[in-house]
Amino acid sequence: MPPFLTPELQVLIWSVAIFLVLLALLWKFAWGPIMLALEQREKMIQDRIGGAEAKFKEAEAKVADYEKKIHAAKDDAAEIIAEGKRDVERLKTDLLAEADKDAARTLERAKREIALAKDAAVAEIRDEVVALSAEMAAKVLEREVKPEDHRHFIEDAIREAGKN
Repeated sequence: MPPFLTPELQVLIWSVAIFLVLLALLWKFAWGPIMLALEQREKMIQDRIGGAEAKFKEAEAKVADYEKKIHAAKDDAAEIIAEGKRDVERLKTDLLAEADKDAARTLERAKREIALAKDAAVAEIRDEVVALSAEMAAKVLEREVKPEDHRHFIEDAIREAGKN
């Protein structure tokens, strides 16, 4: 074997010793801080993921709350519209009832006025008939009545009644 390939015990021991010392140093000063930094980074990422999940759940809860409020507002609006329709219907019914009452009162008043006018006209006609009868009786008593005179008296009475 060539001389540079032959292992010498002293070099081999020093190499193994240096390797172990370097391994211990790296373990203490490099590997520990690297692992600590990786663990801190992993914890930070987990915290951020947890925070994001919490914010996501909070956002979902707010969305659900807003949807409930929107549905409640829609229900309130529908109730207000229905109440408005009921109020309009009630007002319409009240107005129609009041109009019917007014019409009935007006009709009743008109009937009373017609009855009063009729009674007044009948009384007036009665007075005229009495006056005409009295006049005719007076004329009849003044002279003897012939059928022609009788017809003449009736025609005169009818003409007088038509004028009045």
